Amino acid sequence: MKQKSEYIEVAKTRLKNARLKNKKDFDKRYRLRLRKIVEGDWVLVYDSSLDNQHSTAWKFSHRWFGPYMVKKVEDNAIYRLGELDGTPLALPIAGKRIKIFKRRDRMEIGFEALDDCVLGIDDELE
Repeated sequence: MKQKSEYIEVAKTRLKNARLKNKKDFDKRYRLRLRKIVEGDWVLVYDSSLDNQHSTAWKFSHRWFGPYMVKKVEDNAIYRLGELDGTPLALPIAGKRIKIFKRRDRMEIGFEALDDCVLGIDDELE
């Protein structure tokens, strides 16, 4: 009987080590995010209700909603989000349903060049 409890303890430690190794290999192979999502980031939320629809209407519907601002990051990959004006959302969102929203600056889009073109056109019209 004493030997049986020793075998159980050895099996527990081996199982725990195997699970930790599998987690390490999974995280190494499948990087879920390039960087962690922190408070203040802008994110988009995935609409998973469209996954179970069997019509063609879902093909052209929006799958991502937002942007929202991350208000709080919970320990278990749960995120508390809010509107950009500060209004919090009622329900928390699972981490697998959000992705980082990449904002564009005016310089990236080239609005200054567009403003110059518009000003040039306005000057010609006058």
